[in-house]
Amino acid sequence: MSETPQLRLHRAAVSWRTTWWVVTLTASDGCTGLGESSDAGPGARRVWAEVDALLREGATVEETIALLGEGRSDGDPATDADGDDPQRASNPDRAPAPAPALARATVRGALEQALTDLRARRLGRPLWQVLGAEEARPVHRYANINRALRTRTPDDFARTAAAAEAAGYTAVKCAPFDGLPPALRLREGLARARAVRRALRPSTALMVDAHLLLGVDEVLTAAPALAALDLRWLEDAVALDDAEGLAAVHAAGIAPLAGGEFATGPAQVRAALRSGHLGWLLPDVKHSGGYAAALRLADEARAAGVHVSLHNPSGPVATAAGLHLAAACGPDAETEFAFGEASWRGRSVTPAEPADGAWMTPPQGAGLGIDLDHHWQPHPLPHLDGAAWRLDLVI
Repeated sequence: MSETPQLRLHRAAVSWRTTWWVVTLTASDGCTGLGESSDAGPGARRVWAEVDALLREGATVEETIALLGEGRSDGDPATDADGDDPQRASNPDRAPAPAPALARATVRGALEQALTDLRARRLGRPLWQVLGAEEARPVHRYANINRALRTRTPDDFARTAAAAEAAGYTAVKCAPFDGLPPALRLREGLARARAVRRALRPSTALMVDAHLLLGVDEVLTAAPALAALDLRWLEDAVALDDAEGLAAVHAAGIAPLAGGEFATGPAQVRAALRSGHLGWLLPDVKHSGGYAAALRLADEARAAGVHVSLHNPSGPVATAAGLHLAAACGPDAETEFAFGEASWRGRSVTPAEPADGAWMTPPQGAGLGIDLDHHWQPHPLPHLDGAAWRLDLVI
């Protein structure tokens, strides 16, 4: 049937660097689907205005989602006409400014998440089942400590990593090269990483995210020091479309390489996956453009024998989405968790998000299995003077 649900944006201010953004689609019977669009960058406002224009012209949500995915081929780098690189966009330590392509994909991802969730709830089926999983299995999650850090000395890195381990996590990721001037980046970043390794038990896995802040020559220079950290993976040490650099870093034998958090289609990562130089693909349900796009990326990785770990330094909506998605991505797919950023995080949704630990099961119930609770504020949509969007949607 055809309805005119309401579309609203909600925000939760988390820290100096993080704001969670969630879109809701609410049908006439009160059933609501949720989707997260956090870390889309400043370009998101322009994309929401574009969505507004499409809907005003009579496009359906499905048509709008499809149109947001147009404008570049599946194999094109996710850059706009100004040449901005979204691989640097969702992290404030990366430059230049975010590309509209990242914002378009992330807004599209939020709309697709919300639409899929709404349909699953109307069917009375859990989201993992709608996505094709056979069961709601426990999903392994690792702790990303980057957003829990208030200051970034080696001691702060070490204390936060130890706190994550004490909270039950068996794998910890840090981004030690963030926020440092180029002249000090390699030396000081390695000091931070060594402090984390010393703070953790040998049995606790450590991953390092370089955030594409080092040149290939710097990574190769640091190869012995990085290898000594006994890393589970080294993330974003080199861009996945740099075949020569990827081969060189892989040959250095530092650790399995990981990347792909901003990929939107298999063609963008196919060469890297088939090269044998990539150990882990990291799809993001937001930045990929939603559940369907993330599943295509995961299928491409599994076909190439590459592990799948869902990128998710995000809020509780994207985290719940990632749990359902991981269940559908295969028996070994895992996910990321933004450890320690907000003490009230679990209470921002209902039922409350489970406490810390190495394993987490998808929420029970129809659809995503959670609803927004405290700490969320309605956010006026562009050009609408704060009014709720009205649109046609076929359920």
